[in-house]
Amino acid sequence: MSLADDIRAKGRRMTVQRRLVLDALERARHHTTAEEIARRIRARYPQIDPSTVYRNLEVLEELGYVTHTHLDDRVTRWFRADAERHGHLVCRRCGAEQEIDFQVLAPLARRLREEHGFRADLAHSAVVGICRQCAAVSSG
Repeated sequence: MSLADDIRAKGRRMTVQRRLVLDALERARHHTTAEEIARRIRARYPQIDPSTVYRNLEVLEELGYVTHTHLDDRVTRWFRADAERHGHLVCRRCGAEQEIDFQVLAPLARRLREEHGFRADLAHSAVVGICRQCAAVSSG
């Protein structure tokens, strides 16, 4: 079943704007903001209003095709829901961000479930601290 067919099966239409938002997310190298998505789309289609991008992100999230996360700066970052699950290490000093394999976080999720009955969704979560380079500068 195509993406458009799947969206229609869920009672929605695959509009040009939805396709543009999904394509912009597909081309983004990292999680991206709604503003960045709107800027990319408007570079080729200036008639597309940024509010249209926001509305379509919300609908696409409701349908399960995109999701969002907040890193240390509290800015909403969007990504396709089919992206490989991973975590983020974010440096509090320099702002550097590093993706880490989700398997690094899996033991923490298991322990939280076993000890606290809490089912943590750690995919695309951020662990904030000090990166190796900043730690070396402060200890040197």
